[in-house]
Amino acid sequence: MKIAVSILKSNYSELETIERINETHAEYIHLDIMDGIFVPRTTPEFEYLQTSNKPIQVHLMVSKPLEYINKYNLPNVETIIIQTEIWEDIKELLKYIKSLGKRAGLALNPETSIDMLKPYLNMIDDVLILTVHPGLGGQKMLTEVTNKIEDLVELRKAKNLDFLITVDGGVNDGTIGLVNKTDITVVGSFICTSDDFNKQIEKLIK
Repeated sequence: MKIAVSILKSNYSELETIERINETHAEYIHLDIMDGIFVPRTTPEFEYLQTSNKPIQVHLMVSKPLEYINKYNLPNVETIIIQTEIWEDIKELLKYIKSLGKRAGLALNPETSIDMLKPYLNMIDDVLILTVHPGLGGQKMLTEVTNKIEDLVELRKAKNLDFLITVDGGVNDGTIGLVNKTDITVVGSFICTSDDFNKQIEKLIK
């Protein structure tokens, strides 16, 4: 299991948060982008993404992703994830993301069934399971949603696919055991509201 650090909720500036993550054992930075439509909040402008020495996952919690895909087509962005629930041509968006040389992913809200992934299974590189309602950092994990992890593991094996399974929402040292079958775990406030990022990460991967 690899750790991706979400910078949505931090005690530090964007630049200092990224600098602190650069010094940790985390494998990724996770970036949540919001448009004020798909979720009520909007995302401030990120100015220092180029300072990250970790590959970046971009999770687009937006209703119309195309302009954001282009905006975050940056050299150190490895993965761009869109929401399954949008009213857009998801197949065309996934194709476009992959044409940019990025990994393409789909995210599932807590109430969304993994059946919604089936039309896209041969196109996606990553699946992001949200174990909180999207848009706010620091929420408690909806533990019942973690059942999707095992279901996805079984589906991946049955279909002989190789997409990565990521989980995001309410992960801390008390809930990490519920999500240890994922490939990547996104952790935000548990790390970024502490004064020792690496110490918090070590609590998760011990």
